[in-house]
Amino acid sequence: MNPSRIEQEAAEWALSLGEGELDADEAREFDAWLQADPRHGATLRRMQGVISQMQALRQQRGPVGAGLRAAMQAPVPRSAARRTLLGLALAASLLGALPFAGVSPQHWLADLHTAPAEWHSETLEDGSQLTLAGNSAVDVEFSAGERRIRLLQGQVLVDVSHDPARPFVVQTDEGSFKALGTRFVVSQGHARSELTMLESRVEARSAVSGDHLVAGRGERAWVARDGLGQLPAIDPARVDQAWQHHQLVADGVPLDQVLDALAEQRRGVLRFDRQAMQAIKVSAVLPLDDSERALRLLAEALPIRIGGVGRWWTTVEPVSREN
Repeated sequence: MNPSRIEQEAAEWALSLGEGELDADEAREFDAWLQADPRHGATLRRMQGVISQMQALRQQRGPVGAGLRAAMQAPVPRSAARRTLLGLALAASLLGALPFAGVSPQHWLADLHTAPAEWHSETLEDGSQLTLAGNSAVDVEFSAGERRIRLLQGQVLVDVSHDPARPFVVQTDEGSFKALGTRFVVSQGHARSELTMLESRVEARSAVSGDHLVAGRGERAWVARDGLGQLPAIDPARVDQAWQHHQLVADGVPLDQVLDALAEQRRGVLRFDRQAMQAIKVSAVLPLDDSERALRLLAEALPIRIGGVGRWWTTVEPVSREN
């Protein structure tokens, strides 16, 4: 989807107005533009709101990407930095009209992020490696005394480089995960985060209650703001292999949870009756980077029907075994 001419002009005027007073010629041009079409004023106000939200996000959340940082600091009206901010404002405005696109403005402005069904590995300045699953986002905040990763969305596999002088912490809205060893996965879910240990140990701590536990190799834990607890153990080698091949390994998992995982890797809407799907159990290895194929595999093995309109609107419905 491309921005309309009005949106482009409104974004330009919003940036110009934010840079200071207009000169006499600019003021006359701006007034003429406002009077030319009743849509101009409304679109301008919307663009000003988008840019204000982006600036507030930057002030509240620390690093949000080199392009945005440069754009916010640009002193020259027509500089490359200004064009960067113009592009960000237009894209954020369009994304606001597409909540089903799989990307939020906070996600989009993160230091590292992936689109649905896209995996990415990054080696950090200390030698540690992050692998982001599809539809994930993190901010990286390193200081002289600490290495901190803020997981904003999705899942990240962390392989920590040894540095006893600087603790390595993964933080989510629900709590924090302090590395006491090397390799682990943190997932950001709905009102809780999950830890999966592949090697060594991690201390998990609740953000509000302060409750904490130490998980070792093969152990898992959930963390909410008001508490935490253990989850069933896993085979670390199997999880590691699943990450390498971008797979979801399900062993007797309710179908609604599997569909939630697939929905995270799609840009469109995936609709289903949660209560009906909870009764169906799934034991399978599914490709997370090809959700269309994953849905076909489920439909071949389970009493469900896949319908909808193209990739943007997909439905999953139960069917009787007699059909």
